[in-house]
Amino acid sequence: MFAEDRRDNGIDNPAVTADDGSTLKPDLVISVQPKPNDSSRAELPVTNVNWRTNPRGQFIPVHGLDFLIGVTSLLIQQTVELDDLTSKVESENRYIVRVPHGEALYIASEVSSPTQRCLCGSGRGFLMHLHDSTRQEAMVLQRRLAAASCCFPCRLQEMKVITPPGDYVGRVVQQWSWVVPFYLVRDLNDQVLFAIEGPAVLQRSALMLSEFKIMTGDSLREVGKISHGWDRDLNSFATTIQVPNATVQPKHKALLLGAAFLLEYTYFMKSKRSCMRCCC
Repeated sequence: MFAEDRRDNGIDNPAVTADDGSTLKPDLVISVQPKPNDSSRAELPVTNVNWRTNPRGQFIPVHGLDFLIGVTSLLIQQTVELDDLTSKVESENRYIVRVPHGEALYIASEVSSPTQRCLCGSGRGFLMHLHDSTRQEAMVLQRRLAAASCCFPCRLQEMKVITPPGDYVGRVVQQWSWVVPFYLVRDLNDQVLFAIEGPAVLQRSALMLSEFKIMTGDSLREVGKISHGWDRDLNSFATTIQVPNATVQPKHKALLLGAAFLLEYTYFMKSKRSCMRCCC
């Protein structure tokens, strides 16, 4: 009797009846969610149309060397100081480091002693502090008091690059040579990353408006350049750095930026001073 009731309910033999044994009715199962009313939905507080204002990509730099990510060229522009126009004693220089035809990345400020500025001129030692747009210090360039002439091979030019809070990145050192200016860019482990070679000239004043080649570490192939000349858009002299395509680390770009500042003081600065004096 009990077995017959189970067969009638379709539990033991589901094929006899259409009932699958479930206690829920099919019309009580929710299969479609209700649609919200679009008219009552609040709009987004910000627009997401045309949000990208940085031409270098969607990455938004935070501070420090992050601003060098994706940069393929840099431009160094010196600001005009009133003391340089009215006096023979040089003042502490100020520079703007920017992307050509783009935004400013760093503000560079020199810190040096008045005695060395008066006696040594552009060959003085200094500390160059670079601050980013968030007013944080991105790096410090340290140049020692040295000679750039081949007559003093024991103490040639050197520029160290340091990042806060005191991390040593590398250095740019001058190599002794007779005619061709030659520099080596070394990393933290003192390994040669790049070699910088200038044109063959006898007088250093001939390098005011010139181009320095950035070579590979073995000096076999040219991968970039550091040039100095008149910029028509800025109406002033400027130093341009063409960063090698293989240079992807911001620290390597910071070393090349330090090399450009070293060449700026060693060879390029006199042309700016003479031009500003004539214009005044």
